[in-house]
Amino acid sequence: MVVALDAMGGDHGPEVTVSAALEAVSSGDLAIALVGDSEAVMPVLAEHDAVDHPLLQVVPSDGVVEETDNPAMVFRSKPRASIFVCSGLVKMGKAHAFVSMGSTGASIAAATVTYGTMEGISRGCLGGPIIGYAPNTVIIDLGANIDIRPQQLAGFGTLGTVMSRVLYGQENPRLALLNVGSEETKGNELVKGTAELLRDSSLNFVGMIEPYDLPLGKAEVVICDGFVGNIVLKLTEGLGQAISNHVRKKGGNDALADEIDSMTNSLAIHGGGPLLGVNGIAVVGHGAAGASGVSTAINTAKFVYDNDFVGAQQKELTAFLANAS
Repeated sequence: MVVALDAMGGDHGPEVTVSAALEAVSSGDLAIALVGDSEAVMPVLAEHDAVDHPLLQVVPSDGVVEETDNPAMVFRSKPRASIFVCSGLVKMGKAHAFVSMGSTGASIAAATVTYGTMEGISRGCLGGPIIGYAPNTVIIDLGANIDIRPQQLAGFGTLGTVMSRVLYGQENPRLALLNVGSEETKGNELVKGTAELLRDSSLNFVGMIEPYDLPLGKAEVVICDGFVGNIVLKLTEGLGQAISNHVRKKGGNDALADEIDSMTNSLAIHGGGPLLGVNGIAVVGHGAAGASGVSTAINTAKFVYDNDFVGAQQKELTAFLANAS
């Protein structure tokens, strides 16, 4: 398997991505195309005495998509940026997946344009177990879709169910809808409309769940729109960092503070997760991830490929749509 790695993406660029690539290929069962500015990537490879590594190749690109760039417009202004070259390698059959720690919006745009979305899905979504105290709870969407309709959110429930089964081994995952209360009468029109669709589906829908319940593992899949999901993600990370800093300032155990960090900042540690609902493999990572996290994201791409995660999603979606019609 060949993974196209956005060598310029993330907060640390080649200094981290090259180290991660070397760690990932050490097993010998995958190869990596390092996509980036050759003048930035080659010196780091030289530092690691890996310029001629048989499982690494450098694919030149020109430019990087910044977080401030408009994902919908930047493809025209920076067509040779590293993330677009990555997706292009997959489209040409020169790689089986791409991994990026760079702009989330650009990664989603690149995957959507390159792969297209699955039947019944108009937009890809992002999700994963972001709270370490509930390591088997997948939360979707984490920021890819700010404004959506009930049918789309219900589709995310199907995608999350597949993710829970294939990646986390949950045979019949419980699906819940994040809401301001557990009562069916509460919530906005999006929540109420989605709940109605899910009640009539074949999914294991257990009703509404409140944010208070997220760390308690009361459901294996929790869905919400990207606006809410991104707030939950960033609040979890920020609160965890504040608490760990407080523990250190009070002369507490550094090991305990580190544990709090890891339990509330899962994406940075584990690298990232696959984009759901698109006809190809794209692993979108956390910009702050270190070499170990990026390496884990690369191995996630391989795991997803080996387990035909894309095919499993489409099979479940087909069954969901047939039941809903």
